[in-house]
Amino acid sequence: MDELTLNEAVENISLIKGVIDRTSKSFVAFSKIFILWGLLFILNSIITLYAQMNQAQFLDYFSRYPTFGYLFPVGFIALLAALIYWKISRKFPLVGLEKHLMKVWMLILLMNVIPNKIMISSASAGIDMKSIVVQTNNFSTMLFSLAVGLIITALFTDFKPLQILGIIYILISIIYAYSNFMPPFGHIVNIIFQLVLPFTFLFTGFFLKSQQAGGNQLGY
Repeated sequence: MDELTLNEAVENISLIKGVIDRTSKSFVAFSKIFILWGLLFILNSIITLYAQMNQAQFLDYFSRYPTFGYLFPVGFIALLAALIYWKISRKFPLVGLEKHLMKVWMLILLMNVIPNKIMISSASAGIDMKSIVVQTNNFSTMLFSLAVGLIITALFTDFKPLQILGIIYILISIIYAYSNFMPPFGHIVNIIFQLVLPFTFLFTGFFLKSQQAGGNQLGY
C-alpha cells in the first residue's frame, strides 16, 4: 500500500468517525430533550389532576380570568418545553435525520397542547346554560398522534420497540374511540390519559439513550 492510498484511507476513517461522533451527539441531545419533556409533562399531569380534584374552585377562577385558563398549565408547560429544546439543541446541535425527526415530534407536541375550541349553541331560549356541563376528550387523537411519531421514528431508525409501542397505541385509540367507559373505569382512563404523554417521552428518551450507550447507531 503506497503512501497516497494510506493517506486516503486515514482521511476516510476520519470522515466516518466524524459522522459517527455527530450522530452520537445528536442521540445525546434527542434523548436528553425527550427525558426532560417526560419529566415536564409529569408535572403537567399532576397539576391537571389536582385541578380536576378541585374542579369547582378552578372553574370559578377561570370563569373570572378565562385567558389564564388557556395559558395555565398547558401554555406554561409548552413554553418550558420550547426552552428545554432550545437550550439542549444549542449545546448538542441536532444534525441529519435526528433533526428532521425532532421536527415531526415538535409538530406532534404542538398538536397536543393546542386547546380545544368549544362552541355551544341552542335553539331553545328556555335552557339554563349554567346547568350544561361540557366534557371534551381527545384521548384517541392524542394516542394516535403519538403512535405516528413512534412509528415514523422506528421506520427511519429500525428500532422495533418504538414501532411496537406505536401499534399498541393505535389499537388502544381505536378501541377507546368506539367504547364507552363508565366509572370507575372512566377515572382509570383519565389517569392513563394524563400519564401517556410523559410515559411516551420518557420511554423514547431512555430507549434512545440506551441505544447510544450500547453503540447502536442509526442504520445509514
